[in-house]
Amino acid sequence: MAVLERRFISITISLACIFTMMAGGAFAQTKDKEAVPTPFQARVIVTPLGTGFQSSALDIPAGKRFVIKNVSVITRSPEGMRMEVNFFTYIDRNGDNVGDIADITFNRIVLVDQGVFDGVQLAAANHEVLVFADELIGTNHYKVVAQARLNGMPPADAFSQAQFTFSGYLEDVPPPR
Repeated sequence: MAVLERRFISITISLACIFTMMAGGAFAQTKDKEAVPTPFQARVIVTPLGTGFQSSALDIPAGKRFVIKNVSVITRSPEGMRMEVNFFTYIDRNGDNVGDIADITFNRIVLVDQGVFDGVQLAAANHEVLVFADELIGTNHYKVVAQARLNGMPPADAFSQAQFTFSGYLEDVPPPR
C-alpha cells in the first residue's frame, strides 16, 4: 500500500509541475489586451521587362510588423503572354535576431486569366493569407518585396504591369527572444 501511495504522490507532483510550467508559458505569451492593431493597406507596382524577375518594394513603418491578411493582384501583359508573380517577406522565425536565409518566406500567387481587353491580356488573383513581415530584425531593415516576370520577351513598345494590393494591420515588432 505504501508503494502505491508513493507512486500516486509522485505522479501527482509530476503532473502539478507540468501543469504549472504549461500555465506559466501560456501566461508569458499573453498579448497586451490594450494593444489595438492599426489597419494598413498599400499598393506596389512591378513592371516586368521579360523573363527575368523585376522587383518593387513596399516599405513597412519603422519598428512594425505588417500582418498581411489579403493580397490581390491584377496583371496586364501583351496579348498571348502570361505573367508569374510572387512576393516575399522576412520574420525572425528562429529568434536569433539575425536576418538570414531562415527568416525569408516566399509566397506564390495563383493568377486566373480574365481574357483580352483592347489587346491587353488580363489576369487577376485575390488571396486570403496570413503572412508576417517584420520591418526590423536585429539592426537590419526589411520590406515586402513583390516580383513579376513574363513568359517571354514582349514587343518593344508593349505595356506590362503587375499591381499588388496588400491589406492587413500593423503591430509592434516583438522584442528578441
